[in-house]
Amino acid sequence: MNSYTLSRFNTVRFKTREVKVGNVGIGANNPIRIQSMTNTKTLDVNASVNQCIQLAEKGCEIIRLTAQNLDAARALKDISKNFRAAGFSNPLVADIHFLPAAAMEAVEHVEKVRVNPGNFADKKTGKLDFTDKEYDEELERVRDGFLPFVMRCKELGKAMRIGANHGSLSDRILNRYADTPLGMVEAALEFVRICKSVNFHDVVLSFKASNTRIMTQAYRLAASKMLEEGLDCPLHLGVTEAGFGEAARIKSAMGIGGLLLDGIGDTIRVSLTENPVEEIPVAKEIVSFIDKFRCEKAVDGIDEKIDFYSYQRRECYDLKIGNLTIGQNSTHAVAVKSESETLAEINLDSTLSTKIDGELFSIKSYKKDELQKLENDLKSQKLAIQISNEDLPFFADTLQKAKGSFAMITPPPTSGRHFVGEARFLVAQMKKLNITAPIFIFCDSSKLVEKENSLRLNEASIYLGSLLCDGIGDIELVEISSDANDNAQKCLAILQGARARRSRAEYIACPSCGRTLFDIQKTALEIEARTKHLKDITIGIMGCIVNGPGEMADADFGYVGGAPGKINLYKGKTCVEVNIPQENAIDKLLELISQYHKI
Repeated sequence: MNSYTLSRFNTVRFKTREVKVGNVGIGANNPIRIQSMTNTKTLDVNASVNQCIQLAEKGCEIIRLTAQNLDAARALKDISKNFRAAGFSNPLVADIHFLPAAAMEAVEHVEKVRVNPGNFADKKTGKLDFTDKEYDEELERVRDGFLPFVMRCKELGKAMRIGANHGSLSDRILNRYADTPLGMVEAALEFVRICKSVNFHDVVLSFKASNTRIMTQAYRLAASKMLEEGLDCPLHLGVTEAGFGEAARIKSAMGIGGLLLDGIGDTIRVSLTENPVEEIPVAKEIVSFIDKFRCEKAVDGIDEKIDFYSYQRRECYDLKIGNLTIGQNSTHAVAVKSESETLAEINLDSTLSTKIDGELFSIKSYKKDELQKLENDLKSQKLAIQISNEDLPFFADTLQKAKGSFAMITPPPTSGRHFVGEARFLVAQMKKLNITAPIFIFCDSSKLVEKENSLRLNEASIYLGSLLCDGIGDIELVEISSDANDNAQKCLAILQGARARRSRAEYIACPSCGRTLFDIQKTALEIEARTKHLKDITIGIMGCIVNGPGEMADADFGYVGGAPGKINLYKGKTCVEVNIPQENAIDKLLELISQYHKI
């Protein structure tokens, strides 16, 4: 994929057209818009209006509601009427799955409708193989089912979001592209081409996944494909089913923030299994942080030769420190500054050096007139070396000869590059100079005293997450607070969010909406309380079967609302028990886990 090159070293916005959603513009030169979704029953008009008001007052610019059937779609008329009567002009969006008839009703009452190409006018057929002729025939059938809705949007001047989700692709797409970022992008673009064929362009795209790596690759690939086809649809960013608490905020910051740092994205939704009002300040923090890096023109840099559309960990040699090995084929190591020897694999005290199993490992920085000092230090100890990108060529010969004895620390940003851009430039420099050392990602936010702790965590999540998704990094250190143990735990959480290292239970949980069949917030917290001691396990907690089984495809076990008061349990992608009374379902989930995993 060579048609789209990221603004890899600073933040230049990917150019898209403006799409008007009511009175709010998305894309082009508009600010990054913040969205959320109600979790009330759409048929409960008063509750839905009240929550729309709460979201609007919190700063949510676009508000989505589910319309899972015709009755819910009809209820949007009164919700919109009452919301407007309360003095609010924020555009409303209907979320549609499966039912074109519900979309045709909803578009009469709201400013935008979201459809999922995996289940709108397309379907699960059970068919395992498609000839080219059968594929084209099925696509023509999809066109016939989708086109009336497109024409109605065009007639009414309403916008549309085509939202592809990892895990809810049609059999036709899965057969040709598998469950991949490319499959997500092609699923959406098939629908965009139908829109374009009738000159309808008020379309926003999204490519959501709970896996931040897949989500990041999908949006980058979408930008590339759009340029190839002359498309400029605005992009709606989100890490779907991110879960709750700190882990969900980390995944959202690294997925959404990382793409915004690359210049990709026009509107965002942070998806939390909490009161949707809690999503808004998190989204605002991410946008505010990224806005500081906006530039009009990309800076030049060396091509890192990184494939931004798939994952491959950067090649490097092994660095052995005591009984610890750092390198491409080893687990990502966590470093902390502490006198304790028990908090992490590597512990660095206040002098920035400590002994690991009797061997010294020091962090040191060097300027270009300190070559002799570096050579002397390399003779006596293992080093984590920080050298500016501009000075690195002066040390190349010495570093090539010292193979196996040092790691390179990411330098602070210079020359108009942001912190991720500077690290990418380091990787490019090292490749050019044949320096194959492991990379030590060092993110120190602790001295930024004006920042709240959540903003420091955002910075660390975006910094590490962006690089880890690119396959960069072998040892990581974050300083968010003065508490070394807390820093180590947050670093581990960031590594887990980037799918770089698993050290604790992970939860894929939907934020809930009007389709949810149980109290997902309460249930998620109870499941966490009873399973958080487990490691190397992922549990999906999903409100309904619309997207649930597909979106938790990465989970080891799943807890899914199957009917009112009834729960279905999954082992991987396989449903193993159905219609369990909700009051017994968590116990049954624990029994299922115990069959395959040590409780």
